[in-house]
Amino acid sequence: MVALLLEPDPLADELNRRRFLGAAGIAALGLAGCAPAVTVPAPAPAAGFPVQVDGAFGPTVVPAAPERVVALGYGPDAATVLGLGVLPVAATRDTSLPDGVPPWVATALAGRPLELLDAADGLPFERIAALRPDLIVATTAYSLAQDHEQLARIAPVLAYTTGPNTDRWQDTTTRVGQVLGHPDEAVQRVHDVEARIAAARAAHPALAGRTFTFGPVTPDGTIYTTNSTADLSAVFLQQLGLVLSPKATALPESRTRGKAVVSPELLDVLDADLLILTFTSSDPALRTRVESDPLFRRLPAVQRGSYVALDLPSALAMAFPSVLSLEYALDQVVGRLADAVR
Repeated sequence: MVALLLEPDPLADELNRRRFLGAAGIAALGLAGCAPAVTVPAPAPAAGFPVQVDGAFGPTVVPAAPERVVALGYGPDAATVLGLGVLPVAATRDTSLPDGVPPWVATALAGRPLELLDAADGLPFERIAALRPDLIVATTAYSLAQDHEQLARIAPVLAYTTGPNTDRWQDTTTRVGQVLGHPDEAVQRVHDVEARIAAARAAHPALAGRTFTFGPVTPDGTIYTTNSTADLSAVFLQQLGLVLSPKATALPESRTRGKAVVSPELLDVLDADLLILTFTSSDPALRTRVESDPLFRRLPAVQRGSYVALDLPSALAMAFPSVLSLEYALDQVVGRLADAVR
């Protein structure tokens, strides 16, 4: 999979985004007998349940505290569930990373098992049904519009409200907290991460008002740059005090939402107080080829040392935000950016 570090456009087939599909149903259990009926008291629901949370496909009703959660969306779903102290029974594999999980998820797992579902060619429906989930978290499932009905036959499905990976991470965290039965913890986690972002901005005043460009370089050598201030990576960087370069926002959008293609002869549009790229291929030759281009080397940002090549996990942490990934980005990214603008 080629990660473009933005909310993927389902129409851009050439970007090879993973599809997130539906699954089969789970059989209901019942009791019958010939003896006289005996009234068995129903177990008392856990405090705070049932819970109803609205979403793009109608309300999600969770009757009791979920014990078997499956995260079917892209990275943030598993990270949000783990960030609220709940271990999913399974999550979709991140095929852009060698281990199948980003480092912040691996840290939160702390060695505990997590079944990874290969979803590059569609979800393994029978396996998901066999997992007997009582909640499916799919706020970043890109094929949810066509698969929600099937998924809802398995278990309650927490969908997005506006679109996959377009809801504010704060809203997603609080919604996940509600269906997990941890609403107060979710609010606190949001508060803590927002406070850390504010503290990082205060600790690095040199970032305030500085312009930036940021985008991925795909395996074929195509350079993209963010051209929308609403892009999730741009939102994070702007919260640190940075300003998206006007040269970038003036570029026409490509088929990938929030991204513009930079033609080789117009590399100067990348120049800003801070130039950030990430290379989505593990082949080091790609980075060497881009950085050795004479036009690239002549960019003022490159010549003065204000160019930062982010590793892919760090870029993904900003592009697919969750409480865990943003903490990772704060630890791994902010210091490098501050050093580059001094």
